[in-house]
Amino acid sequence: MFNSKAQGLEKAKQEEFFKAKIREAFNLFVTEREGYIPNEDVPYVMRYLGRFPSEAQVRDTILPQIQDDEPSNQIKYSNLEAYMLKVLEEKEFEPDDPEMLLAAFRLLDPELKGFIETETITAYLENQGIPFKSQETKDFIKFASNNATDPTKIYYEDYIAKLTNFTEKHLELSLIHISEPTRQAEISYAVFCLKKKTRL
Repeated sequence: MFNSKAQGLEKAKQEEFFKAKIREAFNLFVTEREGYIPNEDVPYVMRYLGRFPSEAQVRDTILPQIQDDEPSNQIKYSNLEAYMLKVLEEKEFEPDDPEMLLAAFRLLDPELKGFIETETITAYLENQGIPFKSQETKDFIKFASNNATDPTKIYYEDYIAKLTNFTEKHLELSLIHISEPTRQAEISYAVFCLKKKTRL
């Protein structure tokens, strides 16, 4: 994580590390115009970096701060890098705690059965709030179901316990290791924390 007490060479190395991670995340979403990404991909970059703003925060707060003087549908890398360094340093948009995650799952399980059908989760993730991409949903279900071959249910208390343990170990190592399992697990942690806010 970002060490706000770092000084001198240590601080410079830390900043270079985060710049490299921001650039790597950004490059995943560059399409037609080099050095720019579409506005709608900003929350995906932020989730990749372990930061989970709500849809309203992206629209009303984040995009206005990182757009050029003449707003467009593209975001320049230098604008996003400066903003993300600040977000990481100030620990903004961090994931909520397990209790909040559990409350979010229970909104989808009013009968308190202890599980959610994967079909329900898929529809929810891909059609509400900041939608998941198809591969993100598949990786979420794979992680949450303990790699079951053809899962039909997610037992969410088991998932939360697994994810909490994973996240705690992960955060002890660094901000985020850029690898698909880590990326998807962090993104998965975000989803209910993001979307519960409109319903709790």
